[in-house]
Amino acid sequence: MSRRILCLLTVALAAVTAGLPPSGVWAQEAAGPRSGKGPELSVDERLSDRRYAAIGSRAYVVGTEAGRYPAMGFHTRGEMGGFWTPPIKMLDGLWFGINETWIGPALRFTSGYGYTRMRLPATAGLRIGRTDFVPDGRRAVLVGLRIENPGAEADFVLKVDAHSELMGAYPWGETTPSQLDFNLEDEASSKGGRLEFSERGRPHPEAEPHNWGVVVGSSLDPSGNRTGAAFRGPQDPPVICPASGEGTPPPPELCDDTAYGKGAGGQLRYRIHMEPGAARRVWFAVAGSERGLLGARKTFERAMSDPAGALDAKVEERLALARRTRLELPGDPVLARGIEWSKQNLADSVQVAKGLAIREVDAGASYPAPEGTLDRVRFLGAGFPDYPWLFGTDGEFTAFASVGAGQFGPIKDHLRALRDVSLIDNGNSGKVVHEVVTDGSVYFGSNDDPGNTDETAKFPSAVALVWRWTGDNAFRDEMYRFNVRNMRYIVGELDADDDGWPEGLGNVERPGSGEEKLDNTVYTIRGLSDLADMAASKGDAATARWARRMARALEGRFEAEWWMPQVPQYADSLDDPGNVKIQQRHWIGVTPMDAELVRSRRAVPGLATRRHGNRALDLRETDCYGDDFGLFHTGDAGCDP
Repeated sequence: MSRRILCLLTVALAAVTAGLPPSGVWAQEAAGPRSGKGPELSVDERLSDRRYAAIGSRAYVVGTEAGRYPAMGFHTRGEMGGFWTPPIKMLDGLWFGINETWIGPALRFTSGYGYTRMRLPATAGLRIGRTDFVPDGRRAVLVGLRIENPGAEADFVLKVDAHSELMGAYPWGETTPSQLDFNLEDEASSKGGRLEFSERGRPHPEAEPHNWGVVVGSSLDPSGNRTGAAFRGPQDPPVICPASGEGTPPPPELCDDTAYGKGAGGQLRYRIHMEPGAARRVWFAVAGSERGLLGARKTFERAMSDPAGALDAKVEERLALARRTRLELPGDPVLARGIEWSKQNLADSVQVAKGLAIREVDAGASYPAPEGTLDRVRFLGAGFPDYPWLFGTDGEFTAFASVGAGQFGPIKDHLRALRDVSLIDNGNSGKVVHEVVTDGSVYFGSNDDPGNTDETAKFPSAVALVWRWTGDNAFRDEMYRFNVRNMRYIVGELDADDDGWPEGLGNVERPGSGEEKLDNTVYTIRGLSDLADMAASKGDAATARWARRMARALEGRFEAEWWMPQVPQYADSLDDPGNVKIQQRHWIGVTPMDAELVRSRRAVPGLATRRHGNRALDLRETDCYGDDFGLFHTGDAGCDP
């Protein structure tokens, strides 16, 4: 199972944490939005070590803040970065040069509301800035260069290299089948002053034949073009990472491509004349489609119709989103600013996928025929570059940030997507799927999988949270039957020893745990409480009585069966037979204090008693459990009384 807790909000964090203002007029003007509106954050240190992402709902690009595209990611080793329009990757990278010189790594990186900027080193006497952004709803990434000539009259050649890697989001590097088998050779050509890349074929008997296309070009007419196997700019000749898996050699420290790659390359060249003191902007687009080159060409034309206007519109949309909520923290303005940027990170996480073929791939062990299809889903991607798809647990946690930021629509759609995929994959069992790739592959969370219990228990609570914040009774009613099935499934199917505590995997994926996990227990009690509240609001007295009775029975036994006074903490898990308490000091020990319950329509902070909760939190605040950067995943025993 492919999971992690620490990758919840990874978009542009390097830029956010830097918190440096842009310097000088040139930094402000370097190919940024014409309006000049919106906050920015800049950094000029270790840019090659920091990832950046420019993201829209249908496409994104991930590289380094230096403007390079090293191989990165692990699901398919080294192939998770670059230019994507899910569920397909388009390019490994895009590189720019002047005459015969490649433009060097960026000197400064800036993150704005819905876009990124780079100040590039002067080349051939020209000042150059770069902006990346993705118009929402477009399957295209736009890259703008602003070129300024501070000297004498200049004639030069602007060149761009593109290297394709048309590859599906699934399968991965070590699944069955793997991308060694699944990925097909790309073809490169030039037409109408643009580079075109395509991949066609049927890679597996249970896969549908595909016809993928990518178009790369600019707002200028090229003076020349070439295609071939190379064309990776300054990353030629490439260092190739081996495939991953048992028996494979260790990879070099830094790679440019991988053994999975079967892409092609090309170059476009443009002759440009500039008067002294002149400045101009040149836009490039990388556009893709699952409907071949015809679809990619149409996408390219739409994306290039008004790039500057689309950038200004995106900034205005993000400013409006920021104004939905307001937080004042006079004592901690840095935290307040961090939350403002988190709103933008959250908006960057919104993704749309279409034409999903829902298939249960058994944690990568098989590739059967699809069980059904979904026309469209909108959701919050869990993290870039390795987790940009749909998760149960991540979305349920992200619901708290979504409602607090006033971003209600995306989290509603995320929960709908989980329900719809679960109904296709798991029928009416009530179990919520765990991980769904953008092509519809359900990696984990099917009925036969041993988890994750926590996300089924958390699902009614996420729905209840959105309902309480919005007052949207129609949304509550839409999700209600599935919520009832969620809790009936846990109580009826996941309690083999009939002691009330559910079995199954939870948030922590480490060895040594007992069958019954603390987080699953806490979220089951909360899920029953939230279901009872929604049932009562609808007038479903029978469900309200059942859920309330179950919740109260478990609450009444919780302290005696889970508290460990000698630590003092709640047990991480109970081991059968005998419900032996196991303490591994994982982060889930805070869930009894964190989970808010609702009793008689009133919120109650925490399942834990005040005495036990305070003792547990006092210990968790020691340096055995955390530092200035937050809570450790797993603490140690050095601070026990």
